[in-house]
Amino acid sequence: MRKDLFHELYVRYSSQVFAYLFGRTSSKDVAADLLQDVFLRIWNRMEAVEQMPDDQRMYWIFSITSNKVKDYYRKTSNQKKAEENIRGINNPILGGDLSQLLEKREQFRDLESAISSLPEELRCILLMKVIGEMNSSQIGAALNIPAGTIRYKIARARQLLAQNIGLLETEAAGRSSTHE
Repeated sequence: MRKDLFHELYVRYSSQVFAYLFGRTSSKDVAADLLQDVFLRIWNRMEAVEQMPDDQRMYWIFSITSNKVKDYYRKTSNQKKAEENIRGINNPILGGDLSQLLEKREQFRDLESAISSLPEELRCILLMKVIGEMNSSQIGAALNIPAGTIRYKIARARQLLAQNIGLLETEAAGRSSTHE
């Protein structure tokens, strides 16, 4: 029973928790480590989980997750230094056309930079949507925010992201030339 319930919780919530952690830390490696810590804590508290009503388990898991993020930032000197160290590790595996590889790497860096420049809350919600494959109701329930507000914030995050990578400037220029 205990292993089955743990497996069920992991299957149901791990991608959502990972997306939340990735949104808060901007690092896949840190998010993966914290995900492991979250589920270790859940395993250690399985007796309490078994007693808990099913509809309250997600809230409990996300409260553990939120606390793990807070603990992580308490232990690091500052978020910016950690992000710079993580980005310094990125080394592509060379192969194929070098110019294409460098262009794709630059595009990836631009996208990564644009996502990192989003406000933390918007970045987190967007990553919960995209990576965690959560809908606005699930994100809202996890963060205790109305689903309509989540939908607005997802749209806002996408709009800011498009602006940051230059997609909206082209559209705006095209519209202004047709209105003149």
